[in-house]
Amino acid sequence: MSKKTINKKIRGIVFGVLSFFLSLFLFADSVCILTSLLLTNENIWIDRMNSSNYFEDKTDEIADRLSSLGDAGGLPEGFFENVVDPVQVTLDTRAYMDSYFSGKTALVDGAEFRKKLSSELKSYISETNAKFDEANVEYLADTAARIYSASLDIPLFDRLSGAFAAMKKILPYLIAGLSAASAVIVIILHKCNKWRHRAFKYCYYACAGTCLSLFAAAVYLTVTGGLKNIVLESRAMYGAAVSLGAAATTAVWIFAAFFFVMAFVMFAVYSKLIRRVVSTD
Repeated sequence: MSKKTINKKIRGIVFGVLSFFLSLFLFADSVCILTSLLLTNENIWIDRMNSSNYFEDKTDEIADRLSSLGDAGGLPEGFFENVVDPVQVTLDTRAYMDSYFSGKTALVDGAEFRKKLSSELKSYISETNAKFDEANVEYLADTAARIYSASLDIPLFDRLSGAFAAMKKILPYLIAGLSAASAVIVIILHKCNKWRHRAFKYCYYACAGTCLSLFAAAVYLTVTGGLKNIVLESRAMYGAAVSLGAAATTAVWIFAAFFFVMAFVMFAVYSKLIRRVVSTD
């Protein structure tokens, strides 16, 4: 076997390994971008909540939870339906999520709710001449405010806020680093291959590998239904989680389609260039 043939095989192995790492970096870069766009993006969470009627459903849930408290306190049926305001629920939830995504302690501020409840209780007592002890009124308002705040609390947010804040800071650097590493490999493939068609062949391999990885992830998310099998006590939170899962599934399909197109383009350029090389020979 000639030395030239051995060098050619070694070169092919080296470029094949570089193509593999390029595919790996592109896939990891895609995952980081998707995470940045979805999981650590407060606007996406709010958008998914709006699209799933989260705030209206959460308002109904809170009113239902408070109804038993109202019954025990001698309040008329439907009293809390006028107290729990979907606009205030929206504002308190957004303030809660602002704290969460900024890495601060995520706590629901129920001060405005308690203020409105106290006002409604005083109005009701005044209009009906009902006999309520001041201490009982305060106890009722405090208990209702705690129930309100607990109802707006999103599971695990208080435990994961620090991790999400750290992830939000690290992701831009990871994306930049992976993108830079991918660009370096592409440059090496083009600069170190005398024949241009070989560089496009290895780029085609990398894009095809990335496409297959993302396609497998998209199929898995589609078959499993995203987050449809998640178990949550809150109907409103379940709807928001399913909506977020659907958005994530769609995003993965879009990324898979993008790399499919890129792989097709690379293969088309490679085929065109290889035909030129064959025709000149």
